Amino acid sequence: MTEDPPGKPDNCSLYLHVPFCQKKCPYCDFFSVTDRSMIPMYVDGVCKEILLWSDMISGRVQAPMHTLYLGGGTPSVLSLSQVGRILETVYRVFDVATGAEITMEVNPGTVDAGYLSDLRRLGINRLSIGVQSFDPAKLSFLCRIHSREQVFETLAGADRAGFSNLGIDLMYALPDETLNMWQTDLDTAAGFQLPHLSCYMLTLAPATPFYDQYEKGEFSPCDPDRRSDFFVHTSQALENAGYLHYEVSSFAREKKFRSVHNTHYWERGAYLGVGPSAHSFLPNLPADPDRPVSGRQPGPGTMPGAAGQPGPVRAWNTADIRAWLDHLAAGHLPWAGHEILTPDQEAMERIMLGLRTNKGMGVDGLCQENQALMDRLAEQGLGVFFHHNGGGGSTRRFRLTRSGMIHLDSIVEALIPAVMK
Repeated sequence: MTEDPPGKPDNCSLYLHVPFCQKKCPYCDFFSVTDRSMIPMYVDGVCKEILLWSDMISGRVQAPMHTLYLGGGTPSVLSLSQVGRILETVYRVFDVATGAEITMEVNPGTVDAGYLSDLRRLGINRLSIGVQSFDPAKLSFLCRIHSREQVFETLAGADRAGFSNLGIDLMYALPDETLNMWQTDLDTAAGFQLPHLSCYMLTLAPATPFYDQYEKGEFSPCDPDRRSDFFVHTSQALENAGYLHYEVSSFAREKKFRSVHNTHYWERGAYLGVGPSAHSFLPNLPADPDRPVSGRQPGPGTMPGAAGQPGPVRAWNTADIRAWLDHLAAGHLPWAGHEILTPDQEAMERIMLGLRTNKGMGVDGLCQENQALMDRLAEQGLGVFFHHNGGGGSTRRFRLTRSGMIHLDSIVEALIPAVMK
């Protein structure tokens, strides 16, 4: 991984969760439903929640929206008029930065060339395409609704529509998959010269059909040693193909094609989440979600149970469409819960998120125990120290090497206890 000095997350982002799919994938644990009859009510609700958020943050969040991300679920099950209405509401209500990254997830099998062209005209300027694989056998195992041919048609349609900034998702480390099988997927993707690739290992999340099948002994997941081999192979192969491995699962052909929206998450920038199950993070925005939002919220208020102490707020919406709609009808932000992060929690997040990326994390001010652990990791070739010059001074930073990334979870677990002391 190449050194890449850190930036400053001083903008705001907006995430819109579209919880509808034609078919639920057996590995997916994101909130989604296949009953699309509620889409019109959902679109009404999204527009209302956007207005409530605008009311909440008015006068408190000054930065413009520099990214908008429509994720799911399968956002491309929305009609063009529904996408247009949502975007019109966003632009009418929020200050959206010139040149903002506007991403929409689309799935092959749900779009055609005309739909993609119209998305471009509506202002979508980046696509994230849920390919998962070019291999028909893998697509069948993953229960995807599209074929290999439909993947090629979607990529061709995106090109004709003028999308120069797009990426695809690929999944690997499936049961019985070999490195040669996976390399074929990587070669196919690299052959398209795609600007961005997101490569995820298959994970077995509780309460998913795949997890239930695993519990019943119907298949065996990829073992840890093979998963490590897959990870190293993926990183090396894509770097040899000209990609920058800038986050544990993310690869960009050029720096300008890195996901600005996801990078904003990893840098702990402020973001609003709209839609059922969406999450929000607002540094220093105290608010009471139980108070009706009618007119501008008086402020700054305090979060319930926070003893009057403002702080970074993390909130999450209810993962139930009807309950979400009921909250909105009552004039409330549809939070299922929220918390004000303690300094220890903030420190843990900086470790967990920072070590995911090639920007690493700052080490100034870390306890001696963690600095000593990082020294040992560097001696073992699992991490490196570097200096970033900016803001009139130099800061010492630490990032994991490719070998260190293999042990990301255990390294984070080793660092966190010292933070909690």
